Amino acid sequence: MMTRTVLKMLWAVLPALAAAAPADLVFLNGKIHTQDAKRSVAQAMAVRGNAIVAVGTDQAIGVLIGANTRKVDLGGRVVLPGIIDAHVHPAQSAQDLGKCNLDDKPLSPAEIKRKVGACLKTNPGNPFEWFEVVMVDPSGLTLSLADLDSILPTRPLLLTGSDGHTVWVNSRALSLSHITAATQDPSGGHIERDVAGRPTGTLRDTAAEIALGAKPAASLDHQASQLNEAFDQMRAIGITSVQDAAVDDHAMQIYKRLYDTHRLKMRVRASLWLKDLHEPAAELIGKATQFRAKWAIDPDFLRADAVKIFADGVIEYPSQTAALLEPYLDGQGHPTNNFGPSYFDQANLNQIVTAADTAGLTVHIHAIGDRAIRSALDAFADARRNNGNLDNRDQIAHLELIAPADFPRFKELGVIANFQLLWAESGDYTDDATVKYIGPERSKYLYPARSLRDAGALIAGGSDWGVSSFNAFVAMEHGITRSHIKGEPPLLPEQGLTLQDMVDAYTINAARAMKQEQTTGSIEEGKRGDFIVLDRDIFAIDAYDLHNTRVLSTYLDGREVYAAKIKKIK
Repeated sequence: MMTRTVLKMLWAVLPALAAAAPADLVFLNGKIHTQDAKRSVAQAMAVRGNAIVAVGTDQAIGVLIGANTRKVDLGGRVVLPGIIDAHVHPAQSAQDLGKCNLDDKPLSPAEIKRKVGACLKTNPGNPFEWFEVVMVDPSGLTLSLADLDSILPTRPLLLTGSDGHTVWVNSRALSLSHITAATQDPSGGHIERDVAGRPTGTLRDTAAEIALGAKPAASLDHQASQLNEAFDQMRAIGITSVQDAAVDDHAMQIYKRLYDTHRLKMRVRASLWLKDLHEPAAELIGKATQFRAKWAIDPDFLRADAVKIFADGVIEYPSQTAALLEPYLDGQGHPTNNFGPSYFDQANLNQIVTAADTAGLTVHIHAIGDRAIRSALDAFADARRNNGNLDNRDQIAHLELIAPADFPRFKELGVIANFQLLWAESGDYTDDATVKYIGPERSKYLYPARSLRDAGALIAGGSDWGVSSFNAFVAMEHGITRSHIKGEPPLLPEQGLTLQDMVDAYTINAARAMKQEQTTGSIEEGKRGDFIVLDRDIFAIDAYDLHNTRVLSTYLDGREVYAAKIKKIK
C-alpha cells in the first residue's frame, strides 16, 4: 500500500507528466497574440484534445512533438483567439438567407418597387405564399399603404428594415395578420396609422411581431439548415462563439436541432427576450429561470442564461423610437414634442432587473437613446443597492447616444458596454437621419467609445447581424478610424479606439460578457482550443486596410472547423 508521502509526490508530478505527453497538434514559427493579462505574443503553442496545453517558443513547444503530432508551420502568421460576437441574431437572421435583399441602400419607393419586381422575376417562389424583402434602408423612408400595394397587390408582402425595428406590409398581409383600426399597439411597439386611425402598413418594434407571427414558418429542419449555412459563413471569418441577443423557445429549438445532429460547431449563449415589460417582475423572471433550466443543453455549447430587454427602439428618422432626454428636432432644427416612447415603467424595470440579478441571470439591455441608457443604468443601480455586485456581467448594447454624466456609471456599476462600432461612421443613417434631428451639441456623443473606455468601462464587441455585417475586422476598422472608407470624413475621430482595444472587445472582453472567460477569449494553457490564423499581421498594417483581413483557419475546441490555405507539415 502506498504511503501518504508517496501519494503526495505522485500527485505533484502528474501535471508535469501530462504536460510532457505528446501534443496532438502544434503550431510553430508564428506571432500568437495570446490576449492573456499581459497581452503576450508567443511563437508557438500546442493542443491536446480540445485544450491548449502549452504556449511559448518553438524550442519549448518542440518537446511536445511526438510521432503522431501534426505540425503547422505558421510562417510568421498572426494567430488570435477565436472571434466572439457578443451581440448577434443568428437563429432569426439566418432565415433571411436567399430572400430578396435590398442591401441596406437608400432607395425611394419607386426604386424599391423596381428592385422587388426584379426579385420576383428572378425567384418568384410560390405565388400564394408571402413574399419577403430584407435589408430595406429605413432612414428617411416613408412607404404608404398605396406604395406597398402597388408593389404586390394581391399576394402578402413583407419588407424588413435593416434597422431590425421596422416592418412594412401590404393590405393582404395586414388582413392575414388581423391588423385593423381596432388593433391596439402591443407593449413595446407601434402600429402607424392614418388620420382616420387605419393602419398604414408600417409596424415598429414589437408590432412587427404580429405580422411575423402570421407568416407561415418553414420546417424546423429547413431553419436549422439555414442556421448551419450562416454559421459556415461566420466560421469563415473567425467567429467561434456567439451571444444571441434575443431568443424564444422556437429559436432554441433551431439551435438544438443542430446540436442533436452534431452540426453545432459554434458556442452559443442565448438571451431570452422579455417582451412584456409591464408584467410583474416575479412572474417574468420566474419564466426566465424555467427557460434557463429547460435549455441548459451543454454548458460549453448551448445555454440560455441571460435575458434581453428592449429599453427603446432606434433614433433615425422617420422611426425615432429611441428614448431621448431632450426632444427630437424637426427638419428645420426646432424642438418637437417627441422624446421617443416609453416602453416600461421605471419602478417595474428596476424590479425586473433586480429579480434577474438575484436569479443569477445576465441582463442584456438594448438602449439607443440617452434616456433609455440612463433608465437602464438606474435599474442596474437599484439592483446593486438591493443585491450588491453579484458579477452577473450585465450589459447595455448599441449605446448610440450617451449623456456624458453617465460615462463613469458603467465602471461604477460593473455594466459592460456592448458596442456595435461598425455603425460609427458618417453616412445617410448618421448625417441625414440622426444629426439633423438631434442637433450638433448632442451629436458630439454618438457612439462615444473612447469616452467610455477612458472612464473605465469594459467594452465588448458585437455585430447585431442581420442588421449589419458580422465581419469583426470591418467593425475593428470603423471603431478605430470612425469612417466607412479612407478619404471620407470620420465621425468624431476623437472617439476612435486602438486596435488593441478592438481586439480585446472581440476576444477576452466578449468572453467575459458571455461568462466564459475561464475557457475562451485568450490563448493560454488549460483553455479551450478556440483560435484563428490570419493572412496578414493586423498589428502592422494601416487601420483602413483591416477590412481586407482574411481568416485562413478557424479552430474550435481544438478541431479545424474552417480551412482556407495554409502550409501544413505532417
